Amino acid sequence: MFSKALILLYAGLAYVLAMANIAYIVGFLADFGVPKGINDGTQGALWPSVAINLGLIWLFGLHHSTTARRWFKAYWTRIVPPSLERATYLYMTAIASALLIAFWQPIPITVWRVENTMGYWAIWGAYLSVWMMMFSATFHFGHLGFFGLAQAWEKVVAARPAETSFCARWLYGIVRHPISLGWMLTPWLTPHMTLGQIVFAIGATAYVLVATVFEERDLVAELGDRYRVYRRQVPAFLPRFRACKSTQPAE
Repeated sequence: MFSKALILLYAGLAYVLAMANIAYIVGFLADFGVPKGINDGTQGALWPSVAINLGLIWLFGLHHSTTARRWFKAYWTRIVPPSLERATYLYMTAIASALLIAFWQPIPITVWRVENTMGYWAIWGAYLSVWMMMFSATFHFGHLGFFGLAQAWEKVVAARPAETSFCARWLYGIVRHPISLGWMLTPWLTPHMTLGQIVFAIGATAYVLVATVFEERDLVAELGDRYRVYRRQVPAFLPRFRACKSTQPAE
C-alpha cells in the first residue's frame, strides 16, 4: 500500500511535527516565545471560559486515553498499518493540541507573582527540568519507538518488531508514571500564575489521575504479575527514594 520511501517520509514528518508540538506546548504553558500563550487572547466571561477550557483539556486527554487502549489499537490497525499507527497518533495529537491552543480562553487574573530574582529563575529552572525529565523518560522504553520511527524502519527493512519489554529502572524505578507526573507539575511551575493557568493545572491533574486508572488496568492485563509486583514496590507519582526488592523485569 505504501512505498518504503513514503513510509519513512510519513513517520519522519510525524516525528518533526511531534518535536514542534512539544516545543510549542512548552512555550504555551510558559506564556513565552509562541504566537499564542496561555494568557493571550481576548478575555471572555469567567465561568463560560472555565467550562470551555476544562472541556478542551478533557478533549485533549480523551484522545490520548482512547488511542492508547488495547481495544482501540486492535480496531485502528485494521485501517492504519501497524508500522504507521504510532506516527498517525502523533498527527492526531498535533491536531488535538492545535484545537486546545486555538480555542483556549485566557483568564489573565493574577493569582500570584514571584518578584524575587532568585525565586523567579529557580521556578523557570524547575519548569525546564521537569520537561527534560519527561523527554528523557521516552528513552527508557525506546525513544524512536515512542515517536513512531522504529516501527516504520522495521517495516522498511523487513525486521521483526521488537518485543514489548518491561524494566523498572532509572526514572521508572522511582515512579511508575514520570511523564504523567510531569504533566501534573509543569502547569504549576510559573512565577506568574493566573487563574487560567490554575484551571489548566487542575484540569490536567484531574485527567491524569483518572486516566492512570485505565492505563494501569491495561498494563496489568498485558504484563500480569510482573506489573502487580512493580506496582506494589514503586509508587505512581510520589517518590519514596528507598531501596526495594527486584521486580524481576523482563529485559
